[in-house]
Amino acid sequence: MKERILYMNGAFIPEKEAKVSIFDRGFQLGDSVFDVARTFGHKPFKLDGHIERLYRSLKAVRINLRIRPDEMKDITLKVLSSNLDLIGQNDDYWLIQVVTRGVTEGGPATTTSASDGEPTVIVYCQPVPFKRFAKYYSSGIHAIISSVRGIPPECVDARIKTYSRLNYVLADLEVKAQDPAAYALLLDTKGNLTEGTTNNLFLVSAGRLFTAKHNVLWGVTRQTVIDLAQELRIPTIEGDFTPYDLYTADEAFLSITSGVILPIAVVNGTRITETIPGPITAKLLKAFSDKVGVDVVKQAESHLD
Repeated sequence: MKERILYMNGAFIPEKEAKVSIFDRGFQLGDSVFDVARTFGHKPFKLDGHIERLYRSLKAVRINLRIRPDEMKDITLKVLSSNLDLIGQNDDYWLIQVVTRGVTEGGPATTTSASDGEPTVIVYCQPVPFKRFAKYYSSGIHAIISSVRGIPPECVDARIKTYSRLNYVLADLEVKAQDPAAYALLLDTKGNLTEGTTNNLFLVSAGRLFTAKHNVLWGVTRQTVIDLAQELRIPTIEGDFTPYDLYTADEAFLSITSGVILPIAVVNGTRITETIPGPITAKLLKAFSDKVGVDVVKQAESHLD
């Protein structure tokens, strides 16, 4: 059986041949950045935007990558084309780029040690796991606000997309101990809503759309939702919001690369809405489907047993 091909440090190789040194700073310290795009109908969506964000993260953490953004795009497209024959017509891929600071030789990496060589670069793809989230378009998500807070920007700016995210892991562990199917939401240190562990949060109230402005990753899907809302003349407000605003909202949803827009039904046991998806959420889902040329709900639900 043919194996997926990925790119690693200048070569296109089968996945099973990819190996990262135990002395790599990404492995030892989480000293890395990454980005994740996806395809719709086997075509990349806003790949340029994802690569631009990757390079902003690289600049912010001072990793000097010799590969130019246009070269990274070409590599990603080649990885995609090399693997398209391994998925069905109704499947799609995640497209992932990972860059670590590289290898520190001669012992454990420390925060004061430096990489002795070039950054480690990996570009790979994986099938979008539609079964994982398809049912939520009609049933809605159970979200739980974790006691684990988002890292304040005085420590690490949330706009840096990094694999160093133990707080997200701890938030998921806490939430899934209560409900294995629940999605975690985080507050900042002031008690404002921020985001989920892999997604951005939106609220709908009185026909208006609300989303956090501070201490969140500037998601590409998040921005697409905001742009679509403007086209639909849905007023959008970015600011600081508390759990009260979520509990009293008319609708709520998560924006996420894989599932695009996932409605929220219940938060901490409080039902937000009986209608899933709500009218504004449904309008945005349709607009997103029209934009990418794929009915995202129908595609995902076709993978359910």
